[in-house]
Amino acid sequence: MMHLKKDDVYALIQKGERLHVECKEAFSVLPDTLWETYSSFANTDGGVVLLGIKELSDHSLSVQGVKNPDALIKSFWDVINNGEKVSLNVLDWRGVYSVDCDGKAVIVIDVPRADRHDRPVFIGHDVFEGSYRRNGEGDYKMKRESVETMIRDKCTVSADACVLDEVGIDELNLDTIHRYRSRFASIKKGHAWNTLPDDEFLAKIGAAKRIRGMIHPTLAGLISFGDFNAITDVVPHFFLDYRERLSDETRWSDRVCAHDATWSGNIYDFFFKLYDKIVSDVKMPFKMGADGISAEEETDVHRSVRELVANALIHADYHGHQGIVIEKRFRELTFANPGTFLISKEDAIAGGNSEPRNEKIFNIFALVKIGERSGSGLSDLYGQWEKYGFPVPVIEEKYDPDRTIVRVSVDPESAQKWPKDGLAAVWNQTIDPKLTQKQTKTDPEIIRNLSASTRQVYMSLRENPDMTLRGLSSKLGFSKSTVTTAIGTLVTLGLLRRVGPKKGGHWEIKV
Repeated sequence: MMHLKKDDVYALIQKGERLHVECKEAFSVLPDTLWETYSSFANTDGGVVLLGIKELSDHSLSVQGVKNPDALIKSFWDVINNGEKVSLNVLDWRGVYSVDCDGKAVIVIDVPRADRHDRPVFIGHDVFEGSYRRNGEGDYKMKRESVETMIRDKCTVSADACVLDEVGIDELNLDTIHRYRSRFASIKKGHAWNTLPDDEFLAKIGAAKRIRGMIHPTLAGLISFGDFNAITDVVPHFFLDYRERLSDETRWSDRVCAHDATWSGNIYDFFFKLYDKIVSDVKMPFKMGADGISAEEETDVHRSVRELVANALIHADYHGHQGIVIEKRFRELTFANPGTFLISKEDAIAGGNSEPRNEKIFNIFALVKIGERSGSGLSDLYGQWEKYGFPVPVIEEKYDPDRTIVRVSVDPESAQKWPKDGLAAVWNQTIDPKLTQKQTKTDPEIIRNLSASTRQVYMSLRENPDMTLRGLSSKLGFSKSTVTTAIGTLVTLGLLRRVGPKKGGHWEIKV
Protein backbone atom coordinates (compact mmCIF):
# COMPACT_ATOMS: atom_id res chain seq x y z
CA MET A 1 0.00 0.00 0.00
CA MET A 2 1.48 3.33 -1.11
CA HIS A 3 1.29 6.21 1.41
CA LEU A 4 0.43 9.75 0.34
CA LYS A 5 3.22 12.30 0.56
CA LYS A 6 3.03 16.00 1.41
CA ASP A 7 2.70 17.00 -2.24
CA ASP A 8 -0.08 14.45 -2.72
CA VAL A 9 -2.08 15.99 0.14
CA TYR A 10 -1.71 19.50 -1.28
CA ALA A 11 -2.72 18.26 -4.74
CA LEU A 12 -5.85 16.61 -3.34
CA ILE A 13 -7.07 19.62 -1.38
CA GLN A 14 -6.39 21.93 -4.33
CA LYS A 15 -8.90 19.92 -6.37
CA GLY A 16 -11.44 20.03 -3.52
CA GLU A 17 -13.81 17.45 -2.12
CA ARG A 18 -15.32 15.03 -4.59
CA LEU A 19 -16.56 11.47 -4.96
CA HIS A 20 -13.44 9.80 -3.53
CA VAL A 21 -12.05 12.58 -1.31
CA GLU A 22 -13.47 14.01 1.95
CA CYS A 23 -11.77 16.66 4.11
CA LYS A 24 -12.56 17.42 7.77
CA GLU A 25 -11.08 19.73 10.42
CA ALA A 26 -10.69 17.43 13.48
CA PHE A 27 -8.14 19.66 15.24
CA SER A 28 -8.37 17.88 18.60
CA VAL A 29 -11.32 15.44 18.35
CA LEU A 30 -12.76 13.15 15.72
CA PRO A 31 -15.87 14.68 14.08
CA ASP A 32 -19.13 12.74 14.37
CA THR A 33 -19.62 12.95 10.60
CA LEU A 34 -16.45 10.89 10.08
CA TRP A 35 -18.37 7.66 10.60
CA GLU A 36 -20.99 8.55 8.02
CA THR A 37 -18.19 9.15 5.52
CA TYR A 38 -16.55 5.85 6.49
CA SER A 39 -19.84 4.02 5.87
CA SER A 40 -20.48 5.81 2.58
CA PHE A 41 -16.98 5.16 1.17
CA ALA A 42 -17.11 1.49 2.19
CA ASN A 43 -20.57 1.07 0.64
CA THR A 44 -19.74 2.94 -2.59
CA ASP A 45 -16.33 2.83 -4.22
CA GLY A 46 -13.85 3.64 -1.48
CA GLY A 47 -12.08 6.94 -0.89
CA VAL A 48 -9.63 8.97 1.17
CA VAL A 49 -10.50 11.01 4.27
CA LEU A 50 -8.12 13.83 5.21
CA LEU A 51 -8.32 15.05 8.81
CA GLY A 52 -6.82 18.44 9.60
CA ILE A 53 -8.16 20.34 6.58
CA LYS A 54 -10.19 23.53 7.08
CA GLU A 55 -12.69 25.03 4.64
CA LEU A 56 -12.16 28.78 4.23
CA SER A 57 -14.83 31.43 3.66
CA ASP A 58 -14.31 31.24 -0.11
CA HIS A 59 -14.88 27.44 0.09
CA SER A 60 -11.24 26.68 -0.70
CA LEU A 61 -9.41 24.18 1.52
CA SER A 62 -6.35 24.81 3.66
CA VAL A 63 -4.11 22.64 5.83
CA GLN A 64 -4.87 23.38 9.48
CA GLY A 65 -3.35 20.22 10.97
CA VAL A 66 -4.39 18.20 14.00
CA LYS A 67 -3.17 18.79 17.56
CA ASN A 68 -2.05 15.28 18.49
CA PRO A 69 -2.07 12.88 15.50
CA ASP A 70 -1.00 9.78 17.46
CA ALA A 71 -3.78 10.25 20.02
CA LEU A 72 -6.39 10.85 17.31
CA ILE A 73 -5.29 7.78 15.36
CA LYS A 74 -5.55 5.66 18.52
CA SER A 75 -9.02 7.10 19.18
CA PHE A 76 -10.00 6.28 15.61
CA TRP A 77 -8.94 2.63 15.94
CA ASP A 78 -10.77 2.34 19.27
CA VAL A 79 -14.02 3.42 17.65
CA ILE A 80 -13.67 1.60 14.32
CA ASN A 81 -13.15 -1.69 16.18
CA ASN A 82 -16.12 -1.08 18.46
CA GLY A 83 -19.08 -3.07 17.13
CA GLU A 84 -21.43 -0.85 19.11
CA LYS A 85 -20.41 2.14 16.96
CA VAL A 86 -19.53 0.62 13.55
CA SER A 87 -20.72 -2.69 12.16
CA LEU A 88 -17.33 -3.74 10.74
CA ASN A 89 -13.75 -2.56 10.33
CA VAL A 90 -12.77 -3.04 6.66
CA LEU A 91 -9.52 -1.03 6.84
CA ASP A 92 -5.97 -2.18 6.33
CA TRP A 93 -3.89 -1.18 9.38
CA ARG A 94 -1.44 0.51 7.01
CA GLY A 95 -4.21 2.72 5.63
CA VAL A 96 -4.37 5.13 8.59
CA TYR A 97 -1.34 7.37 9.11
CA SER A 98 -0.23 10.99 9.46
CA VAL A 99 1.61 13.17 6.93
CA ASP A 100 3.78 16.14 7.86
CA CYS A 101 2.67 19.09 5.74
CA ASP A 102 5.16 21.85 6.52
CA GLY A 103 4.99 21.27 10.26
CA LYS A 104 1.27 20.52 10.38
CA ALA A 105 0.05 16.94 10.75
CA VAL A 106 -2.69 15.68 8.44
CA ILE A 107 -4.24 12.27 9.13
CA VAL A 108 -4.99 10.11 6.09
CA ILE A 109 -7.65 7.39 6.26
CA ASP A 110 -7.72 5.21 3.16
CA VAL A 111 -11.13 3.50 3.05
CA PRO A 112 -11.50 0.64 0.55
CA ARG A 113 -14.71 -0.46 -1.10
CA ALA A 114 -16.06 -3.18 1.19
CA ASP A 115 -16.37 -6.72 -0.09
CA ARG A 116 -19.93 -7.60 -1.06
CA HIS A 117 -20.07 -10.13 1.82
CA ASP A 118 -19.37 -7.28 4.29
CA ARG A 119 -21.81 -4.71 2.93
CA PRO A 120 -23.69 -2.75 3.98
CA VAL A 121 -21.24 -1.23 6.46
CA PHE A 122 -23.34 0.82 8.88
CA ILE A 123 -23.04 2.86 12.06
CA GLY A 124 -25.06 2.17 15.19
CA HIS A 125 -27.39 -0.81 15.59
CA ASP A 126 -29.93 -0.28 12.79
CA VAL A 127 -28.73 -1.30 9.34
CA PHE A 128 -31.53 0.66 7.66
CA GLU A 129 -30.88 3.85 9.61
CA GLY A 130 -27.08 3.69 9.73
CA SER A 131 -26.09 2.79 6.15
CA TYR A 132 -24.68 5.59 3.97
CA ARG A 133 -23.47 6.04 0.41
CA ARG A 134 -21.35 8.58 -1.42
CA ASN A 135 -22.96 10.89 -3.96
CA GLY A 136 -20.76 13.52 -5.55
CA GLU A 137 -18.95 15.14 -2.64
CA GLY A 138 -21.47 14.28 0.06
CA ASP A 139 -22.70 11.36 2.17
CA TYR A 140 -26.36 10.44 2.24
CA LYS A 141 -28.48 7.82 3.99
CA MET A 142 -29.28 4.82 1.82
CA LYS A 143 -32.87 4.05 0.92
CA ARG A 144 -34.34 0.88 2.32
CA GLU A 145 -34.50 -0.79 -1.09
CA SER A 146 -30.76 -0.27 -1.66
CA VAL A 147 -29.95 -1.70 1.78
CA GLU A 148 -32.10 -4.75 1.04
CA THR A 149 -30.26 -5.22 -2.26
CA MET A 150 -26.88 -5.21 -0.48
CA ILE A 151 -28.19 -7.74 2.05
CA ARG A 152 -29.29 -10.04 -0.79
CA ASP A 153 -25.96 -9.63 -2.56
CA LYS A 154 -23.93 -10.63 0.52
CA CYS A 155 -25.43 -14.12 0.59
CA THR A 156 -23.02 -16.88 -0.37
CA VAL A 157 -25.83 -18.69 -2.22
CA SER A 158 -26.69 -16.97 -5.50
CA ALA A 159 -30.10 -15.29 -5.43
CA ASP A 160 -31.18 -17.04 -8.64
CA ALA A 161 -30.57 -20.49 -7.12
CA CYS A 162 -33.76 -20.44 -5.04
CA VAL A 163 -36.24 -23.16 -5.96
CA LEU A 164 -39.75 -21.99 -6.87
CA ASP A 165 -41.71 -24.83 -5.31
CA GLU A 166 -45.04 -23.18 -6.17
CA VAL A 167 -44.15 -23.00 -9.87
CA GLY A 168 -44.41 -26.06 -12.10
CA ILE A 169 -41.92 -27.03 -14.76
CA ASP A 170 -44.77 -26.75 -17.27
CA GLU A 171 -44.73 -22.96 -16.82
CA LEU A 172 -41.45 -22.79 -18.72
CA ASN A 173 -41.52 -22.14 -22.46
CA LEU A 174 -40.96 -25.44 -24.26
CA ASP A 175 -39.84 -23.77 -27.50
CA THR A 176 -37.15 -21.79 -25.67
CA ILE A 177 -35.93 -24.93 -23.91
CA HIS A 178 -35.66 -26.81 -27.21
CA ARG A 179 -33.78 -23.91 -28.84
CA TYR A 180 -31.34 -23.96 -25.93
CA ARG A 181 -30.95 -27.73 -26.09
CA SER A 182 -30.31 -27.60 -29.85
CA ARG A 183 -27.48 -25.11 -29.31
CA PHE A 184 -26.13 -27.13 -26.39
CA ALA A 185 -26.12 -30.32 -28.49
CA SER A 186 -24.34 -28.61 -31.39
CA ILE A 187 -21.62 -27.35 -29.05
CA LYS A 188 -21.34 -30.48 -26.92
CA LYS A 189 -21.86 -33.31 -29.38
CA GLY A 190 -22.25 -36.71 -27.72
CA HIS A 191 -22.73 -35.25 -24.23
CA ALA A 192 -24.63 -37.56 -21.87
CA TRP A 193 -27.13 -34.82 -21.01
CA ASN A 194 -28.37 -34.66 -24.61
CA THR A 195 -30.41 -37.84 -24.12
CA LEU A 196 -32.10 -36.75 -20.88
CA PRO A 197 -35.76 -35.70 -20.75
CA ASP A 198 -36.30 -31.94 -20.49
CA ASP A 199 -36.90 -31.80 -16.74
CA GLU A 200 -33.77 -33.82 -15.93
CA PHE A 201 -31.72 -31.76 -18.37
CA LEU A 202 -32.91 -28.52 -16.74
CA ALA A 203 -31.91 -29.90 -13.34
CA LYS A 204 -28.40 -30.65 -14.63
CA ILE A 205 -27.80 -27.10 -15.87
CA GLY A 206 -29.17 -25.45 -12.69
CA ALA A 207 -32.48 -24.32 -14.19
CA ALA A 208 -34.51 -26.69 -11.99
CA LYS A 209 -34.23 -28.87 -8.89
CA ARG A 210 -36.03 -31.90 -7.53
CA ILE A 211 -37.94 -31.21 -4.31
CA ARG A 212 -39.86 -34.02 -2.59
CA GLY A 213 -39.92 -36.07 -5.77
CA MET A 214 -41.09 -33.19 -8.00
CA ILE A 215 -38.91 -31.03 -10.25
CA HIS A 216 -39.49 -27.28 -9.93
CA PRO A 217 -37.72 -24.45 -11.73
CA THR A 218 -35.15 -22.30 -9.99
CA LEU A 219 -35.43 -18.54 -10.33
CA ALA A 220 -32.62 -18.80 -12.90
CA GLY A 221 -34.63 -21.35 -14.90
CA LEU A 222 -37.77 -19.22 -14.83
CA ILE A 223 -35.98 -16.03 -15.91
CA SER A 224 -34.03 -17.86 -18.62
CA PHE A 225 -36.80 -20.06 -20.04
CA GLY A 226 -40.14 -18.87 -18.66
CA ASP A 227 -42.91 -16.79 -20.20
CA PHE A 228 -43.13 -13.12 -19.28
CA ASN A 229 -46.32 -13.39 -17.21
CA ALA A 230 -44.98 -16.34 -15.20
CA ILE A 231 -41.72 -14.46 -14.57
CA THR A 232 -43.43 -11.28 -13.37
CA ASP A 233 -45.61 -13.30 -10.97
CA VAL A 234 -42.38 -14.05 -9.09
CA VAL A 235 -40.29 -10.92 -9.82
CA PRO A 236 -42.80 -8.11 -10.46
CA HIS A 237 -40.23 -5.56 -11.67
CA PHE A 238 -38.79 -7.85 -14.38
CA PHE A 239 -38.52 -5.92 -17.62
CA LEU A 240 -36.54 -6.25 -20.87
CA ASP A 241 -36.41 -3.48 -23.44
CA TYR A 242 -34.29 -3.01 -26.58
CA ARG A 243 -34.65 0.36 -28.28
CA GLU A 244 -33.14 1.32 -31.59
CA ARG A 245 -33.15 4.82 -32.98
CA LEU A 246 -30.83 5.56 -35.89
CA SER A 247 -32.44 8.87 -36.83
CA ASP A 248 -33.63 11.85 -34.80
CA GLU A 249 -36.70 11.99 -37.04
CA THR A 250 -38.31 8.92 -35.47
CA ARG A 251 -38.95 7.88 -31.87
CA TRP A 252 -37.78 4.26 -32.26
CA SER A 253 -36.91 2.57 -35.55
CA ASP A 254 -37.01 -0.84 -33.87
CA ARG A 255 -37.99 -2.09 -30.45
CA VAL A 256 -38.13 -5.43 -28.62
CA CYS A 257 -40.02 -5.54 -25.32
CA ALA A 258 -40.58 -8.50 -23.03
CA HIS A 259 -44.25 -7.65 -22.53
CA ASP A 260 -45.44 -7.27 -26.14
CA ALA A 261 -46.89 -10.85 -26.21
CA THR A 262 -45.31 -11.74 -29.58
CA TRP A 263 -42.54 -13.85 -28.04
CA SER A 264 -41.70 -15.55 -24.74
CA GLY A 265 -40.21 -12.53 -22.94
CA ASN A 266 -37.38 -14.48 -21.23
CA ILE A 267 -33.70 -13.51 -21.24
CA TYR A 268 -32.44 -16.37 -23.43
CA ASP A 269 -34.75 -15.49 -26.30
CA PHE A 270 -34.12 -11.79 -25.70
CA PHE A 271 -30.38 -12.29 -26.24
CA PHE A 272 -30.85 -13.89 -29.65
CA LYS A 273 -33.65 -11.56 -30.74
CA LEU A 274 -31.47 -8.49 -30.42
CA TYR A 275 -27.85 -9.60 -30.83
CA ASP A 276 -27.75 -9.41 -34.64
CA LYS A 277 -29.62 -6.08 -34.48
CA ILE A 278 -26.97 -4.63 -32.18
CA VAL A 279 -23.96 -5.65 -34.25
CA SER A 280 -25.44 -4.80 -37.65
CA ASP A 281 -23.70 -1.39 -37.68
CA VAL A 282 -20.29 -2.69 -36.69
CA LYS A 283 -18.17 -2.22 -39.81
CA MET A 284 -16.54 -5.63 -39.74
CA PRO A 285 -17.38 -8.92 -41.46
CA PHE A 286 -19.88 -10.98 -39.54
CA LYS A 287 -22.10 -13.94 -40.31
CA MET A 288 -24.93 -15.60 -38.40
CA GLY A 289 -25.07 -19.37 -38.78
CA ALA A 290 -28.23 -21.43 -38.84
CA ASP A 291 -27.77 -22.38 -35.17
CA GLY A 292 -26.94 -18.86 -33.97
CA ILE A 293 -23.61 -17.13 -33.51
CA SER A 294 -20.72 -18.54 -35.51
CA ALA A 295 -17.67 -18.06 -33.30
CA GLU A 296 -15.29 -18.53 -36.23
CA GLU A 297 -16.79 -15.50 -37.97
CA GLU A 298 -16.78 -13.19 -34.96
CA THR A 299 -14.30 -10.37 -34.66
CA ASP A 300 -12.87 -9.10 -31.39
CA VAL A 301 -15.38 -6.24 -31.40
CA HIS A 302 -18.33 -8.59 -31.93
CA ARG A 303 -17.17 -10.74 -29.05
CA SER A 304 -16.91 -7.69 -26.80
CA VAL A 305 -20.42 -6.54 -27.76
CA ARG A 306 -21.74 -10.05 -27.17
CA GLU A 307 -20.21 -9.99 -23.69
CA LEU A 308 -21.84 -6.64 -22.94
CA VAL A 309 -25.27 -8.04 -23.82
CA ALA A 310 -24.62 -11.18 -21.78
CA ASN A 311 -23.27 -9.21 -18.80
CA ALA A 312 -26.36 -7.02 -18.66
CA LEU A 313 -28.51 -10.17 -18.38
CA ILE A 314 -26.21 -12.18 -16.11
CA HIS A 315 -25.37 -9.49 -13.56
CA ALA A 316 -28.77 -7.80 -13.26
CA ASP A 317 -30.59 -7.57 -9.94
CA TYR A 318 -33.94 -8.94 -11.05
CA HIS A 319 -35.57 -7.76 -7.84
CA GLY A 320 -34.53 -4.19 -8.67
CA HIS A 321 -36.53 -1.51 -10.43
CA GLN A 322 -36.53 -0.26 -14.06
CA GLY A 323 -35.38 -3.54 -15.62
CA ILE A 324 -32.81 -4.07 -18.36
CA VAL A 325 -32.74 -1.42 -21.07
CA ILE A 326 -30.43 -1.61 -24.09
CA GLU A 327 -30.39 1.31 -26.51
CA LYS A 328 -28.78 1.55 -29.92
CA ARG A 329 -28.15 4.81 -31.68
CA PHE A 330 -25.94 5.32 -34.71
CA ARG A 331 -22.74 3.44 -33.79
CA GLU A 332 -23.42 3.92 -30.06
CA LEU A 333 -24.71 1.33 -27.60
CA THR A 334 -25.96 1.82 -24.04
CA PHE A 335 -26.55 -1.07 -21.63
CA ALA A 336 -28.38 -0.40 -18.36
CA ASN A 337 -29.37 -3.00 -15.80
CA PRO A 338 -30.63 -2.90 -12.20
CA GLY A 339 -27.97 -3.45 -9.54
CA THR A 340 -24.41 -2.19 -9.10
CA PHE A 341 -21.07 -4.01 -9.35
CA LEU A 342 -20.37 -6.63 -6.68
CA ILE A 343 -16.68 -5.72 -6.99
CA SER A 344 -15.08 -2.35 -7.67
CA LYS A 345 -15.16 -0.98 -11.21
CA GLU A 346 -11.36 -1.00 -11.23
CA ASP A 347 -11.25 -4.71 -10.42
CA ALA A 348 -13.95 -5.45 -12.98
CA ILE A 349 -12.02 -3.62 -15.71
CA ALA A 350 -8.71 -5.22 -14.68
CA GLY A 351 -10.29 -8.66 -15.16
CA GLY A 352 -9.58 -12.06 -13.65
CA ASN A 353 -12.11 -11.65 -10.82
CA SER A 354 -15.55 -12.91 -11.77
CA GLU A 355 -18.37 -12.47 -9.25
CA PRO A 356 -21.71 -12.81 -11.05
CA ARG A 357 -24.81 -11.77 -9.16
CA ASN A 358 -26.69 -14.70 -10.72
CA GLU A 359 -24.38 -17.71 -10.66
CA LYS A 360 -26.96 -20.14 -12.10
CA ILE A 361 -27.85 -17.87 -15.03
CA PHE A 362 -24.11 -17.39 -15.60
CA ASN A 363 -23.70 -21.16 -15.82
CA ILE A 364 -26.73 -21.60 -18.12
CA PHE A 365 -25.30 -19.06 -20.56
CA ALA A 366 -21.69 -20.24 -20.28
CA LEU A 367 -22.65 -23.83 -21.16
CA VAL A 368 -23.65 -22.59 -24.63
CA LYS A 369 -20.66 -20.25 -24.95
CA ILE A 370 -22.36 -17.00 -23.99
CA GLY A 371 -20.61 -15.08 -21.21
CA GLU A 372 -16.99 -15.30 -20.10
CA ARG A 373 -16.42 -17.34 -16.93
CA SER A 374 -12.93 -15.87 -16.59
CA GLY A 375 -14.20 -12.41 -15.66
CA SER A 376 -12.32 -10.87 -18.58
CA GLY A 377 -15.27 -9.24 -20.36
CA LEU A 378 -14.65 -5.61 -19.38
CA SER A 379 -10.89 -6.07 -19.52
CA ASP A 380 -11.18 -7.25 -23.12
CA LEU A 381 -13.61 -4.42 -23.92
CA TYR A 382 -11.17 -1.70 -22.84
CA GLY A 383 -8.25 -3.38 -24.55
CA GLN A 384 -10.10 -3.92 -27.83
CA TRP A 385 -11.60 -0.42 -27.85
CA GLU A 386 -8.13 1.09 -27.50
CA LYS A 387 -6.71 -1.25 -30.12
CA TYR A 388 -9.33 -0.26 -32.71
CA GLY A 389 -9.33 3.41 -31.78
CA PHE A 390 -12.89 3.66 -30.47
CA PRO A 391 -13.72 6.29 -27.82
CA VAL A 392 -13.18 5.28 -24.21
CA PRO A 393 -16.10 3.21 -22.82
CA VAL A 394 -18.10 4.95 -20.09
CA ILE A 395 -19.17 2.96 -17.03
CA GLU A 396 -21.44 4.47 -14.36
CA GLU A 397 -23.01 3.25 -11.16
CA LYS A 398 -26.17 5.08 -10.12
CA TYR A 399 -28.12 4.71 -6.91
CA ASP A 400 -31.73 4.80 -5.69
CA PRO A 401 -32.62 2.92 -7.75
CA ASP A 402 -29.33 1.10 -8.18
CA ARG A 403 -28.22 0.76 -11.80
CA THR A 404 -25.11 -0.04 -13.80
CA ILE A 405 -24.76 1.75 -17.15
CA VAL A 406 -22.18 0.96 -19.83
CA ARG A 407 -21.96 3.21 -22.89
CA VAL A 408 -19.74 2.36 -25.87
CA SER A 409 -19.16 3.77 -29.35
CA VAL A 410 -18.16 1.63 -32.32
CA ASP A 411 -17.42 4.51 -34.67
CA PRO A 412 -13.67 5.22 -35.10
CA GLU A 413 -14.44 8.28 -37.25
CA SER A 414 -16.00 9.99 -34.24
CA ALA A 415 -13.28 8.85 -31.84
CA GLN A 416 -12.03 11.52 -29.48
CA LYS A 417 -8.71 11.45 -27.68
CA TRP A 418 -8.30 9.06 -24.83
CA PRO A 419 -7.37 10.87 -21.59
CA LYS A 420 -3.98 12.60 -21.75
CA ASP A 421 -2.77 10.29 -19.01
CA GLY A 422 -4.61 7.39 -20.63
CA LEU A 423 -3.76 4.80 -23.19
CA ALA A 424 -4.09 6.04 -26.74
CA ALA A 425 -3.65 9.44 -28.28
CA VAL A 426 -5.83 9.60 -31.38
CA TRP A 427 -7.71 6.70 -32.97
CA ASN A 428 -5.29 6.32 -35.88
CA GLN A 429 -2.30 6.18 -33.54
CA THR A 430 -3.36 3.16 -31.50
CA ILE A 431 -1.91 -0.32 -31.36
CA ASP A 432 -1.82 -2.17 -34.65
CA PRO A 433 -4.34 -5.07 -34.32
CA LYS A 434 -1.79 -7.36 -35.94
CA LEU A 435 0.40 -7.01 -32.86
CA THR A 436 -1.91 -9.37 -31.02
CA GLN A 437 -0.80 -12.15 -33.35
CA LYS A 438 2.17 -13.33 -31.30
CA GLN A 439 3.26 -15.80 -33.98
CA THR A 440 4.15 -12.96 -36.37
CA LYS A 441 5.42 -10.33 -33.95
CA THR A 442 7.89 -10.53 -31.12
CA ASP A 443 7.05 -9.32 -27.61
CA PRO A 444 9.52 -6.38 -27.80
CA GLU A 445 7.63 -5.10 -30.85
CA ILE A 446 4.36 -5.26 -28.91
CA ILE A 447 5.87 -3.39 -25.97
CA ARG A 448 7.37 -0.69 -28.19
CA ASN A 449 3.94 -0.03 -29.72
CA LEU A 450 2.22 0.44 -26.38
CA SER A 451 1.19 3.95 -25.41
CA ALA A 452 3.54 5.67 -22.97
CA SER A 453 1.31 5.25 -19.92
CA THR A 454 0.58 1.58 -20.63
CA ARG A 455 4.30 0.95 -20.99
CA GLN A 456 4.93 2.65 -17.63
CA VAL A 457 2.35 0.42 -15.93
CA TYR A 458 3.97 -2.61 -17.56
CA MET A 459 7.47 -1.64 -16.41
CA SER A 460 6.27 -0.88 -12.86
CA LEU A 461 4.65 -4.30 -12.58
CA ARG A 462 7.81 -5.92 -13.90
CA GLU A 463 9.67 -4.31 -10.99
CA ASN A 464 7.01 -5.16 -8.41
CA PRO A 465 4.27 -7.69 -9.40
CA ASP A 466 2.60 -7.25 -5.97
CA MET A 467 1.64 -3.62 -6.57
CA THR A 468 -2.03 -2.72 -6.13
CA LEU A 469 -4.09 -0.55 -8.46
CA ARG A 470 -4.03 2.24 -5.89
CA GLY A 471 -0.26 1.85 -5.50
CA LEU A 472 0.30 2.09 -9.26
CA SER A 473 -1.95 5.13 -9.45
CA SER A 474 -0.05 6.87 -6.67
CA LYS A 475 3.40 5.97 -7.98
CA LEU A 476 2.78 6.97 -11.60
CA GLY A 477 0.46 9.91 -10.97
CA PHE A 478 -2.28 8.34 -13.13
CA SER A 479 -5.97 8.10 -12.32
CA LYS A 480 -7.21 4.69 -11.22
CA SER A 481 -9.27 4.39 -14.41
CA THR A 482 -6.11 4.98 -16.47
CA VAL A 483 -4.24 2.26 -14.59
CA THR A 484 -7.09 -0.26 -14.86
CA THR A 485 -7.53 0.45 -18.55
CA ALA A 486 -3.79 -0.07 -19.08
CA ILE A 487 -3.96 -3.36 -17.20
CA GLY A 488 -6.91 -4.40 -19.40
CA THR A 489 -4.81 -3.74 -22.50
CA LEU A 490 -1.84 -5.71 -21.12
CA VAL A 491 -4.11 -8.64 -20.25
CA THR A 492 -5.67 -8.58 -23.73
CA LEU A 493 -2.23 -8.58 -25.36
CA GLY A 494 -1.09 -11.53 -23.27
CA LEU A 495 1.61 -9.58 -21.44
CA LEU A 496 -0.07 -9.81 -18.03
CA ARG A 497 -2.30 -12.12 -16.06
CA ARG A 498 -3.59 -12.24 -12.50
CA VAL A 499 -2.47 -15.15 -10.33
CA GLY A 500 -4.34 -15.88 -7.12
CA PRO A 501 -7.13 -13.95 -5.39
CA LYS A 502 -7.66 -10.19 -5.34
CA LYS A 503 -6.12 -9.98 -1.88
CA GLY A 504 -2.85 -11.88 -1.59
CA GLY A 505 -2.47 -12.58 -5.31
CA HIS A 506 0.02 -11.08 -7.71
CA TRP A 507 0.52 -10.15 -11.34
CA GLU A 508 2.44 -12.49 -13.61
CA ILE A 509 4.39 -10.58 -16.24
CA LYS A 510 5.48 -11.92 -19.62
CA VAL A 511 8.95 -10.37 -20.06
